[in-house]
Amino acid sequence: MSLSVGPLGVDVYLWQCAPGRCVVVDPGAEPARILGALDREGLEPALIALTHGHLDHTAALPALLDALRARGIRPPVAIHRADARYLGPEGEETNRRIFADIGGRGYFERFKVGLPSADVLLEDGDLLPGTRFRVIHTPGHSSGSSCYYDEAEGVLVAGDTLFRRGIGRTDTFDGDPELIARSIRERLFTLPRETRVYPGHGPATSIGAELGALD
Repeated sequence: MSLSVGPLGVDVYLWQCAPGRCVVVDPGAEPARILGALDREGLEPALIALTHGHLDHTAALPALLDALRARGIRPPVAIHRADARYLGPEGEETNRRIFADIGGRGYFERFKVGLPSADVLLEDGDLLPGTRFRVIHTPGHSSGSSCYYDEAEGVLVAGDTLFRRGIGRTDTFDGDPELIARSIRERLFTLPRETRVYPGHGPATSIGAELGALD
């Protein structure tokens, strides 16, 4: 299931990976809503996975982790190695720079939090621990932007790399328009056309639909 949270409408995904267990992807805001959704679905997070490190996708992390740990639940936090600097001691300054680049200082000041360091540093081709999701490194929106692909289910969690009729912005010190174009062309558009794409913002789409939009 998914929730749209925060003023930027970040899509948070709760992907069941075993009976009663799930991966929480990109807890960007509204930790109480995320916790409520977990309770309603009867799910316990086995992992929190971040498609990239930008604050709009991570700001709920501290409060969510605190609430879970109060229940004795301690899910590890996973992110691609190249985006580890968005978390931990470097996280505040790295995010400050990103949001300054896009004129989002107000957003940063409103939502800045002390973010924990990652527990799991991912590389291209890794499996998310305890799942069938394989990491596809898709730099361009950020250096460590990654998508999570479950081939058996035909599902791609795309973060801010690919949207319905759009792609992630690249106008920051850590963005690269040529890299994101190559990531999409060479890493995502080679997947089966029927692959369902679940982006970091907005509605779901498919690889075939996005390819068709280019024709």
